[in-house]
Amino acid sequence: MAIGAIRGIVVPLVIAVILGTVLEPLVEWLERRGLPATLATVVSLLTAVLVGIGMVAIVIWGFLKQLPEISAQLVLGWESFVQWGKSLDIDEIWLERGRVAVQDYAPRVSQGILGAVSGTFSGAVSFGIGAFFAIFFLFFVLRDARTFPEWLAKVTHLDARAVAEVTIAAKESIRGYFKGIGITALITAPIFMIPLLLLRVPLAVPIFILYFFLSFIPFIGAWLTGAFAVLIAFSTGGASAAGIVALSLLVSNGTIQSAVSSWALGSSLKLHPVAVLLATLVGGTIAGILGMILGAPLVAAAKRSVEALREIKQEREIRQE
Repeated sequence: MAIGAIRGIVVPLVIAVILGTVLEPLVEWLERRGLPATLATVVSLLTAVLVGIGMVAIVIWGFLKQLPEISAQLVLGWESFVQWGKSLDIDEIWLERGRVAVQDYAPRVSQGILGAVSGTFSGAVSFGIGAFFAIFFLFFVLRDARTFPEWLAKVTHLDARAVAEVTIAAKESIRGYFKGIGITALITAPIFMIPLLLLRVPLAVPIFILYFFLSFIPFIGAWLTGAFAVLIAFSTGGASAAGIVALSLLVSNGTIQSAVSSWALGSSLKLHPVAVLLATLVGGTIAGILGMILGAPLVAAAKRSVEALREIKQEREIRQE
């Protein structure tokens, strides 16, 4: 009970801090245009709320409303995959077990997804309360976050420059990460969608939405979308269409994504791929989907912060010499 109450406060606070970090340049831009700090904060907050409402509407319209059709197509896709596997003399027992499992589970996909949402937020009322807390925290993060390093240095008697440098490094890393991932998803998603449209694979809009949003979960998200798209392709075009979709996934999430992400992310996420995957998995274990999304950028921010502290230490050592 107590853990649930704490989580209901901590999760909105974390979301507010991340969103505030991403939106801070907008507040600064509005202030440079002559808007008072409070008004600039309100405009930025309203922008965030409108964008959030738009994203929720897109997900509901493009994905959740089509869950019955998605469920049916997944069943057809799995049955086509099973028939294809039998033609290759794959053990029918394992294929049959998989088919029964998918057939039993697929009709409950909508319930499972909605159940996960309600379980995470303990129903619509708790979700509304959490959203209110997130917006409330976000307002003060946008308005006062820039004065936080100075306040923290005074309260803790830490070196003011070190606190400021760490804060700047962490913010730049998180901001650059989400910007880079967003750009990468916008470029690779249409490339992945081209063969699906040419092959007239159904549910192209839900696949695109799933691909874009799950791209913010490193490695795991895009491949989950790929498996989803391959099964849908199996349902209409058989093994040949599924093979083309799988090849498109390898190209868009392999060569193209590596090239685009290295340019889009730049120095914001200089982490080994294994470290990114581990951060994603550990984050998911601790905090579910939110942890999977935030695991890699938080590790990158911590790494940049340590580098900033090391640079300050080296400068001081040079001055002492």
